[in-house]
Amino acid sequence: MTVLDKCSFVLGMVRKHGIRGLFWKILERRRDTVERAYVKHWQEYCMTGEEWKIQRNTNFDHMPLVSLVVPAYETPREFLTALVESVQQQTYENWELCIADGSPSEQVAKQVQELSGQDERIRYQHLPSNGGIAENTNAGLAMAQGEYVGFLDHDDMLAANALYEVVRLINARPAADVIYTDEDKVDAAGEQHFRPHFKLDYNREMLLHYNYICHFLVVKKELLDRAGGLRSQYNGAQDYDLVLRLAELTDEFHHIDKILYHWRVHRNSTAGSSLSKDYAYDAGRRALEDCVKRRQLNARVRRAPGGGFYEMMYEENPASMEEIDLQEVHSDAVLRERVRQSRASYLLLWDSKSVYPAAEREKRELLQLCMQRKIGLAGVRYRKRGRIVSAGIHMLPQGGYEYGFQGLPIHFKGYFDRGVIRQNVDAVPLDYCIVRREAFLAAADIHEKLHTMEGAVALGRRMRAAGYEVVLDARVTVKCKG
Repeated sequence: MTVLDKCSFVLGMVRKHGIRGLFWKILERRRDTVERAYVKHWQEYCMTGEEWKIQRNTNFDHMPLVSLVVPAYETPREFLTALVESVQQQTYENWELCIADGSPSEQVAKQVQELSGQDERIRYQHLPSNGGIAENTNAGLAMAQGEYVGFLDHDDMLAANALYEVVRLINARPAADVIYTDEDKVDAAGEQHFRPHFKLDYNREMLLHYNYICHFLVVKKELLDRAGGLRSQYNGAQDYDLVLRLAELTDEFHHIDKILYHWRVHRNSTAGSSLSKDYAYDAGRRALEDCVKRRQLNARVRRAPGGGFYEMMYEENPASMEEIDLQEVHSDAVLRERVRQSRASYLLLWDSKSVYPAAEREKRELLQLCMQRKIGLAGVRYRKRGRIVSAGIHMLPQGGYEYGFQGLPIHFKGYFDRGVIRQNVDAVPLDYCIVRREAFLAAADIHEKLHTMEGAVALGRRMRAAGYEVVLDARVTVKCKG
């Protein structure tokens, strides 16, 4: 990166975050323990030689053909070589690589011929002109003969066990329509791995704020055909537009919690260029606005502070709501009876002894959020003495639960902005929340005290079992007393 590039990048970051915001962003990145640990030990996330042998000799009951679609355009030789070799090294071998090349030169064509050799699984088409990433990808989709389609950028790489893990999930979950994995970034030389993204399972609310799914994306071909492929008016965020439309056709989104995709960072990539990020961000905003129109939501999309994601602002008239101070309720049985007798559609539960109330504007926005879809419960962040007390309640991989981002400085945004973004969660503390009355009545047959984590978790579990969502609005923060 030249001095001019560095100056342009810094100015862009200041414009995007402001001086104060950039200061906190830099400080948070320097304290990112997940990042530091991964940079040192990323090899531990790779498949071992013994695992490679086992996977090579595994025969699943269902061995679908997986078509990997790559839109190419004057791809640097070393990048294309790394991509093709990463596919040829897959432990699952029933794949085809469909390369749709919009390059004006013959560079990519000659290299593909050299790399493919006698491998008939590599298919290539030189397009008459460059239609852009969406149209070039659609040309690759037209070549695809597989039951499932995986999307690859022309300068990225797959982990050797990527397709094995995808097919293993397909055999375990035959109804799976959309499959996505964790990912990391790799430098231009393909040597240094960093910025791992350990993603959440399918999260409807978070998807309305940014494309957390991203790479590696695999979709059932029949569903892709129904969705209509990619749309060129959203080039730069064509994958986000596609995922939003897929989410309107199916709920069968499945997450593989392994890093199986390596996103290359260089000056011309979306991952590395600030100009590319701005271009992609604008395209993503337009894709989300189109999603709002399709779903007939009374909402507007706006840029979030710092520009890493979007904010959905609902504008419909608030429904009727009754406020209940838990300090005035002597038992959970009394609370349930009061809810039954209420004529309001929504109830604001809060504990005047433990928290200060939110501002009226925030209260209204929290209610408008709870009115969407089948959201049964909408909670908030809690702060005390400059740090987060809770941003939702989350299940731990080893079992049990924890308060999200507990102890994080209030100016930090958390891992991939999860500390400040709306999202589905397992539960929320009930010290300040809005609940849909019908959802509470369907789920409130509990014995634990609602004031405790156990009570909140039990309520959240029963609500989700009854078909309702539990959502954290991390944009709203209430202050704890004491």
